[in-house]
Amino acid sequence: MNRITLLTILLISFLFWISCAPKIQEPVVTTESEIKIVTKLDPNGCITWNELGATKADQVTDNYNIYRDRIKSKNFKAAYPLWKNVYETSPKANGRIDYVFRDGLKIYTDFIKNTSDTILQAKYVDSMNMIYEKALICFPEKKSYYLSKQGYEYYYKYKGRATDDEIYAMLKTAAKLDGNESRVSTIIPLSSLNYRLYSEEKISIEDARTVLENINKIVKYNVEFTENKKEKNAWTQVEQFTLELSDRYENSQGFYDCNYFITKYYSVYETSPGNCEVIEEIYRKLKRSGCEIENPKLVALANAYRNKCRTVNPDLLCGKEALENDQFLKAIECYERFVKSTDNPEQKANFLLRIAKIHYAHTRQFSKSRAAAQQAMKNKANWGDPLILIGKLYASSGPLCGPGTGFKSQVVCWPAIDKWNEAKRVDPNVAPEANTLIRRYAKYMPSKSDIFSRPDIKEGGTFKVKCWIQETTKIRAAQ
Repeated sequence: MNRITLLTILLISFLFWISCAPKIQEPVVTTESEIKIVTKLDPNGCITWNELGATKADQVTDNYNIYRDRIKSKNFKAAYPLWKNVYETSPKANGRIDYVFRDGLKIYTDFIKNTSDTILQAKYVDSMNMIYEKALICFPEKKSYYLSKQGYEYYYKYKGRATDDEIYAMLKTAAKLDGNESRVSTIIPLSSLNYRLYSEEKISIEDARTVLENINKIVKYNVEFTENKKEKNAWTQVEQFTLELSDRYENSQGFYDCNYFITKYYSVYETSPGNCEVIEEIYRKLKRSGCEIENPKLVALANAYRNKCRTVNPDLLCGKEALENDQFLKAIECYERFVKSTDNPEQKANFLLRIAKIHYAHTRQFSKSRAAAQQAMKNKANWGDPLILIGKLYASSGPLCGPGTGFKSQVVCWPAIDKWNEAKRVDPNVAPEANTLIRRYAKYMPSKSDIFSRPDIKEGGTFKVKCWIQETTKIRAAQ
């Protein structure tokens, strides 16, 4: 009895102890269905630190801070594994800053720079492309920045990784979104592609006009209102580049209307009513632009040609007809035959200069244009027109001798201004045009700070402009 009672008391005591003891909670197991639900919160993977657990968030932010310090010290290789962890875990960081994407682009840019393995370089560019794509998803409000940067790099650095049409779409969208706040790095390649794709008939005349008008508006605004001296200098260089391109559209039939050409060129005819080359050229421009046959100014030019310039020479007729039909190489051949056949030095000079102008405006073969202009001067002494043209050739060579902006592109203004100064010295008749060009391009020369930052040159010294120009000139700062 006593034994049963004792056992009963012990059993009751054990049960009481169990009921009063602290409970041990079983670990929570995340099921597969719960994982899927969590993933649905952001199918694009734009995770922020706040969406991570406290422990995980602490680990990731530590990695973030450490890798950023390594990037600041240019130790990209050591930064990479920590950056990769952050990028794969929570690329949107705190939800406001996009440094994880920008830092990834810096890391892969460094990797590309430090390897000669083209296969590896291509893989790095592919990785950068994925970063760009994800950045646009996670930070749509920064779309213009990433499109501008990607377009610029694909245009200049990673050629062949995207088509001209794809790059053009990136840059056009960036410029449209940014408006007057657009970056210099957007406008230069966008301007080039707009002209190239239009010339190749890959975009419509309406699209090309719209983009050109937007570009000109952006450039004009920034040249006028940018206060920072360095940025203003950059926009001034862009202005030079875009003005040269705008003039090239004149050779494209229908791009500018009749009134544009009348406003810009008819006064040139009125100043030189006996110049047959001027008469022919302006008549051709007005006719190609769609001026009505009855237009009084077109009629006046036609009458001037009949009264002063009509010819029966088969080579000259051949050249005239070829130009009217945009057969520029054929026109050059016709005029070259005439130059060889005539014994008249002034006629030789005039048509050599015409050949030079066709190369400048249409074939874009600048070396051949200069050679023809130089031959023209040999046949006609103290003539400034060929020197004016050579100066224009040099001034238009910024994109040929450099990226379009910057020191290498700006130095072409030095020999250009040299030629215009020489032109008005030997031929006072061209002084007004020469002075206009000098005033226009003097502001596009390298700035004082650009010259000062290069220890091997100084104002007043000499400098040889390389590229196709190969002229020694005097170093001057922009005015």
